Amino acid sequence: MRHDRSWLRPIARAAAALLLLAGQAALADGGEPFGLASVAVSAGPLAVTWAKLTTAMKAERAVIARCRVAPRECGSTPALQFIALVDQGNGFSGLARIGHINRAVNFAIRAADEREPAHRDAWTSPLAALAAGAGDCKQYAVLKYAALREAGFALADLRIVIVKQRLRPEMHAMVAVRHAGRWLMLDNRTLAMVDSGKLRAIYTPLDTLDARGVRQFIHAPRMVGKFGAACAG
Repeated sequence: MRHDRSWLRPIARAAAALLLLAGQAALADGGEPFGLASVAVSAGPLAVTWAKLTTAMKAERAVIARCRVAPRECGSTPALQFIALVDQGNGFSGLARIGHINRAVNFAIRAADEREPAHRDAWTSPLAALAAGAGDCKQYAVLKYAALREAGFALADLRIVIVKQRLRPEMHAMVAVRHAGRWLMLDNRTLAMVDSGKLRAIYTPLDTLDARGVRQFIHAPRMVGKFGAACAG
């Protein structure tokens, strides 16, 4: 006599789901912006884009280093502009240093017009953004991330954060920098540096880009496709 064990299937599926969640929790990295944990995302368009950007930034750091040593022999105007941005923080420390660099980057390039397609979809490197002289939230975020790193802030304390606006169907990119145990959000649309926890009512956090790669906030649904054209500002 054969026993019908079909009733066990829902239980097995539920158990598998619990094991998956437990595995995610074990791999999750706490202490992230917005008070949320994140997990690694190793594939997809955003991971590919970030890998290309990190390679480009590494090459640009070598150019910047040479231009710092011998500015008169520097053949890269954007590199000299970048150095000047970072040096806006000289003589300051902590929050004041962050604020001066944040302000310098916000005024370093202009916000691209929505009719300029070159800036709507592409993520570009810091020196490419300075050479273009314009960009949207992606260019500002990458430029701030690189400038704060050059200024000596630890990579463990820096993130590019992609969020979705709750009241509008748009995504946005900002930089998060950890200072005194708090994650401060740096936005190209304002000079204010706001604690990430105070922005939960405005934004739904999606992903972070940093030295570890691309990571997704655990609560966030996986966004299909690339982040680009919907960038707000």
